[in-house]
Amino acid sequence: MLLATIIPAVAGASDFKVGAFHYNINPDGKTVTVTSDSPRMIPLDAPMPTGDVGLVGDIVIPSTVKHEGKTYTVTALGRYAFSANIEMRSVIIPGTVKTIGNSAFIQCFRLKRVLLPSGLTEIGNYAFAECNSLSEIEIPGKVTRIGEFAFNGCPLKKLVIPNSVKTIEKSAFGTCRWLEEVTLGKKVEKIGEAAFGICPSLKSINFPSSLKEIGSQAFYESALEAVTIPASVTEIGEGAFKYCNSLKSMSVEKGNRKYDSRDNCNAIIETATNLLVDGCQTTVIPSSVTTIGSEAFYGCKGLLGIDIPTSVTVIKDHAFFYCTNMRTLDIPNSVVTIEGYAFCGCDSLETVNIPNSVKSIGYAAFLHNDRIKTVNIGSGVMAINGWAFKGLDLLKSLTCNVVDAASIALGKDVFDEIDKQACTLYVPKGAAATYREAPQWKEFKNIVEK
Repeated sequence: MLLATIIPAVAGASDFKVGAFHYNINPDGKTVTVTSDSPRMIPLDAPMPTGDVGLVGDIVIPSTVKHEGKTYTVTALGRYAFSANIEMRSVIIPGTVKTIGNSAFIQCFRLKRVLLPSGLTEIGNYAFAECNSLSEIEIPGKVTRIGEFAFNGCPLKKLVIPNSVKTIEKSAFGTCRWLEEVTLGKKVEKIGEAAFGICPSLKSINFPSSLKEIGSQAFYESALEAVTIPASVTEIGEGAFKYCNSLKSMSVEKGNRKYDSRDNCNAIIETATNLLVDGCQTTVIPSSVTTIGSEAFYGCKGLLGIDIPTSVTVIKDHAFFYCTNMRTLDIPNSVVTIEGYAFCGCDSLETVNIPNSVKSIGYAAFLHNDRIKTVNIGSGVMAINGWAFKGLDLLKSLTCNVVDAASIALGKDVFDEIDKQACTLYVPKGAAATYREAPQWKEFKNIVEK
């Protein structure tokens, strides 16, 4: 992910310069922050600079600096202090430094080695983002905060989070495509949104007993094969494990008061509501589940089919979004609501039967399911939202069992991009006239009573 488009430019200013470094004097009058007089960022899609490339080679930041007869201690690296110094190869940060500011080393593309001081307590947002050569980092044991996008896009292979860290913030290690091994500290309480998103080499992770929250898309598009949720977890965000196509085992430790994996179902269920939060390719939905949650099976390419029990009444938005290899679908006559994008992109489905119990079909619910040839809509439907069946290129047979077409509230372009000459619309006996007059329905050239 290129970040230059979303990080604002900042004006540079410094109190003084000694050697290659600019400094700002801190309010205590005794310490300084390393800064930059001209913060650098490389715009999206811009060519690599060939003139001034900033500091070059191996860099050692001093622990103290003298200015006008006074000695100052270096305690922080400021925002954009070394941003886009594209020829910097290594940096040694002195033991006096406690904080590394936002975007301090962003876009240091050739930076391979960083020695972080043992007394470091904070790594700011985007601090090492897009350091495309930084394949290893040792996070010191006093660090309490790892900021948003801090190491986003780094080719890290191994990561140890120290016990001092309680929160791993949003996308902190997102798009670390070569990250294979992660050890979480014993005090981690929160894994933020997309913290390990798009880490396609990450096959396993052990959650500590301190963990309370897993953010939305936390492990989006990772290679996790098994997940065990500790008893301490009280919050799991939507799509926390979406597009985890290798995931075959999901369980919740006994004693968890919020979630369970009843009946060895290989899924995560919210106990009080019977909501299936997350599933995988081996999930067997228990007969006690009433709702399939948002993004529960999002992008699960290993899912070939699923048996939905008659206890289910709601299929939430994006529940089976882009389950591209799902060939069979049996929606039981208990489901009342199918929400938006619920089955969008399920390209292997050929037949869809919507039972009489369904009253509402959500926006783009079956959008662009290119192989569907037959759709049967039950008699209970009252609303079909926009784009619900858009782009069903091979649809040959559409049956609607509602007697009065005018009683169905239709959204915009419900049947857009369907060949209405080749597809036959089948309706109940005596109902053809209402369909030939109703908006959108009347576009079908062949309307047949059955």
